[in-house]
Amino acid sequence: MDDWVPVDRLLRLAEDVAQARGADFRDVAGELLRRLLDSGLMAVGDLGDSRFEAWRESGDELLAKAVRVLDGFDWDPRLGAYWPANTPKGDAAASGRQES
Repeated sequence: MDDWVPVDRLLRLAEDVAQARGADFRDVAGELLRRLLDSGLMAVGDLGDSRFEAWRESGDELLAKAVRVLDGFDWDPRLGAYWPANTPKGDAAASGRQES
């Protein structure tokens, strides 16, 4: 909760889950991203002058952009794609408290 993580960490988690399920990790990663974004637990963006700068897109357009960027890195971005960040709702869920 105190720092952003590169999307690479999410992809490694998706690889572990996909291996256990015998699934394609890109499908697992895409579904995980969809759930995190649709539920409002996370935003994705870049690190810039004003620290974390969330992408302006939303909904399906945001997910499509996130997947398109990963496609451009052949799903191996090595810190070069984008950064997921908890929203206040995500921080509340991660800390086990209810968001007001």
